Amino acid sequence: MNQQEYTNMIVMAFQAKDSQTRSKAEELLIQTCQNDIGSIDILCELSSQQNDLLLGEQAAITIKTAIKKFIANTKPYAAELRLHHVDLFVQMFTKQIPNKIKDIVQQALQQLVCYDKQNHFKTRLKQHVIQSIETKLENMVVSACFIAETLQLDNQFEWFQSIIKIGKIIDGFSQSTKILWAKVLFSQLDRHLTTNQMRSVPDPIQQYFLFNEELCQVLILKIQQLTFVGDDLEYCQLIVASQRLIYGSIFTFYKEAIANKCPFQEILCVICDTYIQSLVAFTMQPSFSYENLNQNQQKLINEIIKILAITCKSVSVYHIFAEYRMAIFVDIIVPFFSSTYKEVNDLNEDPNEFVQLTQDLLDEQKSDIIKSSVAQLIIAYCQHIDGSISFFTSFTTLTASYCIQKLKNTEISQQLGLIMEFREHYFLKSMNVNILLETSLLILSILSNFLISRNEVGLLFKSFIGEYNDYLINYSIPLVKARLCTFIGAFCKTILNEKDELSYQLLNFLMNQIKSSQTELYANCYCAIEAIKNIIEEPNLEKLLEPNIGQILLVLCQSLIQSDFEDHFDTIKQIFKTFSLEPTVLDQALSFIVLKIQQEQQLVEQGQTERQICINQTWNILKALPEIENIIPIHFTLLEKRVSVLYKYIINPNIIDFDEDIVYFISQLICKTKFISDFQAEMFFQCKKVIEKQRFTLGQLFELFNYYIYYGKSLFSNLNAQEFLIQMLETVFNNPQIGESSQGEAILLLHLLLQEYQLNKEVLIYIYTKILQRSQLLVKNDFLRARLMGIYISGFIKNCALTLEWVEQQQGFIYDHIIDSSKYCLPDYDCQLYVFGFCQLLLQNPRYLNLALLQNLVGVLKNQYNNDLKKAKDDKDDSEDMFVFNDELEDAKIIMETFQSNITKHNEFEQFHLTYQHLRKTINIPELISNDSILKKDLDDMLKINKFNSEARIILKLKKRKET
Repeated sequence: MNQQEYTNMIVMAFQAKDSQTRSKAEELLIQTCQNDIGSIDILCELSSQQNDLLLGEQAAITIKTAIKKFIANTKPYAAELRLHHVDLFVQMFTKQIPNKIKDIVQQALQQLVCYDKQNHFKTRLKQHVIQSIETKLENMVVSACFIAETLQLDNQFEWFQSIIKIGKIIDGFSQSTKILWAKVLFSQLDRHLTTNQMRSVPDPIQQYFLFNEELCQVLILKIQQLTFVGDDLEYCQLIVASQRLIYGSIFTFYKEAIANKCPFQEILCVICDTYIQSLVAFTMQPSFSYENLNQNQQKLINEIIKILAITCKSVSVYHIFAEYRMAIFVDIIVPFFSSTYKEVNDLNEDPNEFVQLTQDLLDEQKSDIIKSSVAQLIIAYCQHIDGSISFFTSFTTLTASYCIQKLKNTEISQQLGLIMEFREHYFLKSMNVNILLETSLLILSILSNFLISRNEVGLLFKSFIGEYNDYLINYSIPLVKARLCTFIGAFCKTILNEKDELSYQLLNFLMNQIKSSQTELYANCYCAIEAIKNIIEEPNLEKLLEPNIGQILLVLCQSLIQSDFEDHFDTIKQIFKTFSLEPTVLDQALSFIVLKIQQEQQLVEQGQTERQICINQTWNILKALPEIENIIPIHFTLLEKRVSVLYKYIINPNIIDFDEDIVYFISQLICKTKFISDFQAEMFFQCKKVIEKQRFTLGQLFELFNYYIYYGKSLFSNLNAQEFLIQMLETVFNNPQIGESSQGEAILLLHLLLQEYQLNKEVLIYIYTKILQRSQLLVKNDFLRARLMGIYISGFIKNCALTLEWVEQQQGFIYDHIIDSSKYCLPDYDCQLYVFGFCQLLLQNPRYLNLALLQNLVGVLKNQYNNDLKKAKDDKDDSEDMFVFNDELEDAKIIMETFQSNITKHNEFEQFHLTYQHLRKTINIPELISNDSILKKDLDDMLKINKFNSEARIILKLKKRKET
């Protein structure tokens, strides 16, 4: 194959109009590369061509894909061929081709490096890096950087010192080469100081970076001329980011471990002083505008503020941050913490984003933006620089007062003191007054964690709110009202009191802001919800809320109709859990919640499938209600009457995605009330379609049917209900397409039906016959064998005579299988059923006792006893299984954790003891076991066991048995 043929195939694979044609051409191209030993050579030549950059890029992509196929191929990828390919890629890095193509080739080399388990060429590549840098030629330096990016630093990391040395010769190179070098440096620092963080003593590679004097010199050289303009912004940003990683490790993780050894400590004052002065000088320029910053300027400023927030923790630069506190606050914090055009736009266009950013600023500051970094700087100041909390608080409060007075067109009060000295400063003269006001309120909210315990602060803010509440509540713009909501939520503990009229005014304000969703001011609504959520979570404010909680809940539920805000749903749920509610309030609230689901479902049916998230969140509210003592059982009728409107959707479950929510909700209601209502009984007969939708598995229906059978005595006295249930369960346990644990669930429910109800002969024969047919098919798991035979054992409990009659009609072999099923019994339920069921049989029909049955009963009890001992030991040791080898068995065990059955309430040892005493009156048991000494001993041991429950753990004791 020659260049032209490869060119034709590449064009067809990447540029053909038809996707099917492209796919086939790509497959042919890669297959050709696999079969042609010289394919990578030709592709490298095509990637190096200057006259067709698009073709070059596509050829490079083909190289990367082909190398991946070479590695994955079962045919050995010879070491000689790999070495040849490595040499080709290294040569590519030295050529005058776009870095975009080199990046792709570098990814191909990365694959080879990862595949090089025997280190055929890693040492060779490291040597090439050193030699290339020694030439001081730019193309060779570029090659070295691309190679370095493919190599992981290991115990032999000394070669990377050559990469660091590039920083001393790089000033004469092109900007792209500088950026490439800075990226390589940052990448390795990030990998070893962030990704592989250690929280004690640094590992050798980390020490290598942190104690590297040459790296320290290189990085300090790069910050001397910081102007925030020009084409070197990305380069500077990477340098500052690298410094941030180093200082972040020093002050966050290692502290004293390296304090006196690290050269970076010595230049910290220079770095901080340079960055603060440079940034202040930049913001004080008449032409400065936050909104006009380009992306590279924003990234650089963000990194600088991040590093200032980190280094502020160091005692060695305490004096610098204390000295520059006023300048940093006025010229860095205020302008860069103000809302941008995007944030103001998000207030209306993307309210979720607006509120999420606000919450991030208050909580964790994880957003990688300037505003989040400024929040980190504010917090660092408050934590480490004395007097900063008082200064920031008083100055910001005065600033907010100044703004309100100016917006009200009143004469500026001379009592504003320090603010008056800044009347001609940028932040008062040039900033939009509303923006400055909202910025002040947000800064105060950030400070709340440091202020809420200070009584004088509470008085200060009450005075501030008391003086300006009329303007803030009634006349301020939506952005300021949103920030006021956040302010109230942050300081609720300090400024709210149940005996204070102002507190009720602020609560009314929050409720009005929640209502603003009706006028599509969703961000204000969501900020108010966050404030209400904070107030609810403050125990001391319950008395303030109690007279208004009904009104607050109704406002929240009514505005929920237009909302998709996650905390909106959570706040409603929290109110239900925390407060007792009047029936009328609960009724109205439920009507809004149900309406929300109905309206969202209409949107889903119209094709807006993303609205399903809101349905799920709304159902989460409803599903929490049965667990709340203030609602169930007191308001059961009211709750079910409202929610039953949604039950009708289960009639056609294929058009909804909340059928499981309905099933779960009904299950919880039955569980809590322990009876079946008329609504619930009616829904039982609609469940067949849910099983069909779930491809004949039970899922949540297992728990629901369990409760229906266990608590539904009136329902299952009806023959139609019995037959309907049996037919549904038959479609499950006879379904070979599902797992045996799922089949076992259906059989368990039939156990319960047989244990709880006296069934007529026709129903029993139908069940027994179908189970017999299923047991004659393939059964893989022992637990299912136990469950199948457990049907007949369950029949001995309430339907003993008819069950025996059917068993005897099977010519005896079924009875032997039932007895032998003991060897399949799992501990607990299966063992308890086996013992209790056969005890019921023997109490009524002692003649059925034989040696095999007695051996099995004792064996089952012995297994259960040993299991109880093991569980007691495991509980004490707090041990658990680390590996699961049978998922079906584990699923079968898990389902038993929620299974309601009277069988599990019986003491199988006590039951056996009573039955044994009864049998001794008519049967000579010593004679029966006279030839089995092992059975005699085991029987004696089992009769000595006294098992009882103590709190949450089963305790076993041996007692002396009285001879009778």
